Parts: sequence; C-alpha cells; structure tokens
Amino acid sequence: MGANTAESALPDTIQELTDRLTASYANLLTAAVVRDVVQDCYQPLSNARIANYVPILVEHSSRTKLRQLTRRPDATALLREHSDGMRGHSITTA
Repeated sequence: MGANTAESALPDTIQELTDRLTASYANLLTAAVVRDVVQDCYQPLSNARIANYVPILVEHSSRTKLRQLTRRPDATALLREHSDGMRGHSITTA
C-alpha cells in the first residue's frame, strides 16, 4: 500500500502546481521549500465550498511568497533548514 503523505492528500491540480513551481524555482529554492509554500497557501482554502478558483488563488499566493523568499538575503539559510529536514516558520506571511 502507498504511504500516507501530504502530497498524496493534495488534489491533482495542486500537485501539478507544486510540480510546475518546483521546476520554475529549481535553481533558487529546494523542492521542499516550494512544496511547503504551496501547502501553506492551499491549507486555508482546502475546504472551500466553491473550489473552482482555489488552484488559481493558491498559485497566485504561492508565487508571491516564493518571489519574496528568493529576494530575502537569508534565502540560503532557508535552503539549509529544509535540506536538514527542518521546517522553518519564515514561510508564513509577514
């Protein structure tokens, strides 16, 4: 049987978004950082009554946060945290 991971719980459209953003930011951020950002943006909308626009809203907010992360002077610290398996709180909205 398959493992119960956070990725398997995501709808296909959100997983596809995660894959696209991971490829777009491959040279700047780790896949774990991108995945965490998308999950953080998706979580508040995961139980939306009308889900038609959820992927668009998640993509917009994810791209905004990812852009902010790549502009931060301590982005390499974020990469080190995630490569060690630790999830930082710096991904949340300021």
